[in-house]
Amino acid sequence: MLNSVRRALKRLLPYAEGYSRGWSSSGSPRVLFASGMDGAPLRYRVTHQAEQIALTGGSWMLVRDTDSRLARHAQKCDVLYLYKAGLTPQVSEAIMEARARALPVVYDTDDLNWDERLVDYCNLERYYSPAEVAQFRRVFREAERLMKTVDCFVASTDYLAAALTAHFGIPAYVNANALSQQTLALAEPIYRQRSATLQHAAVTLGYFSGWPKAHESDLAVALPAVRRVLDEVRGARLRIVGHFDRNALPADLRDRVEMAPFVPYERLFAEIARVDINLAPLVDNPHRRAKSAVKFLEAALVGVPTVASDLEPYRLIAHGRTGMLAADEEGWYASIMALATDPARRRAIGDAARRYVLDHETTVVRAPAFVRLLNYLTEKRRSG
Repeated sequence: MLNSVRRALKRLLPYAEGYSRGWSSSGSPRVLFASGMDGAPLRYRVTHQAEQIALTGGSWMLVRDTDSRLARHAQKCDVLYLYKAGLTPQVSEAIMEARARALPVVYDTDDLNWDERLVDYCNLERYYSPAEVAQFRRVFREAERLMKTVDCFVASTDYLAAALTAHFGIPAYVNANALSQQTLALAEPIYRQRSATLQHAAVTLGYFSGWPKAHESDLAVALPAVRRVLDEVRGARLRIVGHFDRNALPADLRDRVEMAPFVPYERLFAEIARVDINLAPLVDNPHRRAKSAVKFLEAALVGVPTVASDLEPYRLIAHGRTGMLAADEEGWYASIMALATDPARRRAIGDAARRYVLDHETTVVRAPAFVRLLNYLTEKRRSG
């Protein structure tokens, strides 16, 4: 079964451009994903969920939200599953086809993509021109209009599901982001190599930044404590990997921080394994609270312990056992120092985190419940 799943999913690598060319198999439920996204969001919310469907014998197809064949494909599916799709004519036509066939129309999201307050939450006016901000607002309003037309939502977190139901008055279910079989295969040899290597003499704190102009304010939450650690722990350094504006760092820290470029997913785990402590700070606002714990999951796979903000995304961490949580500067300082000065504790917590995610946060573990949800939505829709 796993080999056939891997073969089916290979058609989506890299996660961009043309998407799937056909149904993955003849099994059921048949789930038609429509999206306009690429990269990591598509990976976690579509291809990893597609793997869950395939693992239980179901089938799936992924097409772009502008594909002229979308409504035709909807004639052959059991569930029309929109992941952050745009309100395109093709999507509207597919929804009409789904309605005619009494099929559930599901909208999946992993953030507050309908909420114009994202302009403030993400400091968009600081980084983008007025015309670009206006375009962002139009996209948010368009998403809201589309989301009002669906039957239900599937979200990546409990916090986000509650926000969806509160705003739209429509049921929202949770299928948290999960680690795929390909992800486990990428990380496994790196974890083994890291485990066989002596701990670094000098401690490296790591911060992994994704989208441009999005993470400088998050890292700022931990920087006062990070500065203290760099001052007090001999040889300690901070390594930032990904899109990040060095000028956003305090001037006295810029020369003490190592910058590395954004890396493709296939190289991410090797980069994470180069650091000793993974930092996952978040600004305390609704947008960040709606995020998921992907930074923790990915670091755990290679045995790197995480210090994270004590907010909803990271409260799956058992403080002191599978990671560390911090609510203020003193909490950040104490948590980082506890790991920076104790190599044995770093390794123990990193290994405990890995065991946790392998036991609870994979597509194999999540597949049965996700497919039960899809079957429930199908039966509920058809029964009126």
